[in-house]
Amino acid sequence: EIDSLLQKGLIKPSKSPWSCTAFYVNNAAEKERGVPRLVINYKPLNKYLKWIRYPIPNKRDLLSRLYDANIFSKFDLKSGYWQIQIFKEHSYKTAFNVPFGQYEWNVMPFGLKNAPSEFQKIMNDIFNPYLDFIIVYIDDILVYSKTLEMHIKHLDIFKKIVIQNGLVISKPKMSLFQTEVRFLGHLICQGKITPIQRSIEFASKFPDIITDRTQLQRFLGSLNYISPFYKNLSRDLAPLYDRLKKEHKKPWTDSLTNLVKTIKERVKSLPCLTLANPAWPKIVETDASNMGYGGILKQINPHDKHEYLIRFHSGKWSDAQRKYATVAHEMLTIVKCVLKFQDDLYNQKFLIKTDAQSVKYMFDKDFKHDASKLMFARWQAQLAPFDFEILYKKGSDNSLPDFLSREYLQNE
Repeated sequence: EIDSLLQKGLIKPSKSPWSCTAFYVNNAAEKERGVPRLVINYKPLNKYLKWIRYPIPNKRDLLSRLYDANIFSKFDLKSGYWQIQIFKEHSYKTAFNVPFGQYEWNVMPFGLKNAPSEFQKIMNDIFNPYLDFIIVYIDDILVYSKTLEMHIKHLDIFKKIVIQNGLVISKPKMSLFQTEVRFLGHLICQGKITPIQRSIEFASKFPDIITDRTQLQRFLGSLNYISPFYKNLSRDLAPLYDRLKKEHKKPWTDSLTNLVKTIKERVKSLPCLTLANPAWPKIVETDASNMGYGGILKQINPHDKHEYLIRFHSGKWSDAQRKYATVAHEMLTIVKCVLKFQDDLYNQKFLIKTDAQSVKYMFDKDFKHDASKLMFARWQAQLAPFDFEILYKKGSDNSLPDFLSREYLQNE
């Protein structure tokens, strides 16, 4: 690979006083490709680099823009980082050594701590005028449109930008005019979203008996990715997280084995979610218990009047929160779920459905002058920016259509 990098002008021989160690890895991806991958440990150099605090986009924020897209084209920049030149006076700092020599980079190498942020900034600067139909996540690019006619125009603009900026697209990874696309770990089709099969299979491959602490941490970590699709995930995982506590020394039990089996089965049948449509009415359903809380964000299609899932959220109470009264649990559940779903709830009125009749009273009551109830006042303040109506679940059959007719039909 060194010879190839030299021939392409990506690296050059170096006499730099700086040098980091390089080595080869041959994991599953490399074996499939048939070529080991050169990895450089830039940790010593990274200690001296100042952080570039340019943000990497939130994946969910990017995906939420696809709620009404029907046609997609996906692109990958070929060896994206290597398309960015390094200033000649700084290239000596990127020097690395292998058993048969020392080299330095002419282009931006992988492993520098600021490389992702710098690359994202460059891509955003290039595509900034067109981010209403182009999504850029580091070197992954998606062009999306409502109609075929619009998509053809969007692709023509994209092509001109690529040529003007000298970008190189990977042809094998390019897919055009797709009605269904795999992007950022999800499958997107007509406003619906599901995790890609690889994520589901990874969690399902763990054994039913997980006594090793590290392996248990990996299993729990594999489920974080699919948490928006899994109802009451935190409740199911609570006994497993308890085993990670230092003081926990109890043996593994059959009930834990059955729990792992149940979780793995549920992972295999996750529901299809929808991307939030800003024009559709939203509903937040909440429920609390002594151990934790859960919430569901839904939206209603004003045309077919059906409810569609957007995402789930759940959590476990802290030791202090477990001691709260039931009404406090219910109130805090609403606060936590609304704040979790806030990106889809701002600037529109939404409905909160709860089975706790006293919660509506708690949000309406003035606690500001009651020193013993400052916690409730703080929760009220956290939801002050939101416009919502609380609906007690019992007897809600007529109230929901009434809410929708008032909040949607009057704006038609």
